[in-house]
Amino acid sequence: MSDTDRTRRFYDVVADSYADLLPDTRAEAPLDLGMIAQFIADLPTGEKVVVDAGCGTGRMLTHLGALGVAPVAGVDLSPAMVSHARAAHPAVPIEVAELTALPFPDAGVRGILCWYAIIHSDADDVARIFREARRVLGPGGVLLVGFQSGTGERRVERAYGHDVALTAILHEPTAIADALTAAGFEVTAVAERAARGSEKHAQGLVLARRR
Repeated sequence: MSDTDRTRRFYDVVADSYADLLPDTRAEAPLDLGMIAQFIADLPTGEKVVVDAGCGTGRMLTHLGALGVAPVAGVDLSPAMVSHARAAHPAVPIEVAELTALPFPDAGVRGILCWYAIIHSDADDVARIFREARRVLGPGGVLLVGFQSGTGERRVERAYGHDVALTAILHEPTAIADALTAAGFEVTAVAERAARGSEKHAQGLVLARRR
């Protein structure tokens, strides 16, 4: 079984519990929500779609919609997660897709929110994800990446009430910023905050604009 298949299976198993435990943005810190607000403020005007890449059950689509962002679309690796997202947002196009093969034309997107969607991706995969994001973003398009900050990996043996195992990969904010620069982005903000509540690691946030 490939790493992609393992990740898909993991989220298919936990999708129902995930939807119950994370229905909205109550888990986000003020800094997180502030970076999302800046992402929205930086979006170029126009009618191109804003994509929640790794949308899960659709909670950030709800948040973007509440802040007036339209039109929006979502993609996720997990069919079970997408099923929840579609039920919550029947008018929003949401597809099963990998972040390295987004279902959008070249320069067809004006913003991508990649919220904790690279946490199972190594550096090579992240580089491919960022190159694909640049392909679908138009000039001046904005990308916001949220992730668990640090180095190395951690093994998850139980999550969302299920005995399912998966590897999570930590990323340093500076490394993410460098990868974005290498992929053709201008990094406009880098932030890191300490873990809080049940979080086990610091959290990283990087905002960038397509050159």
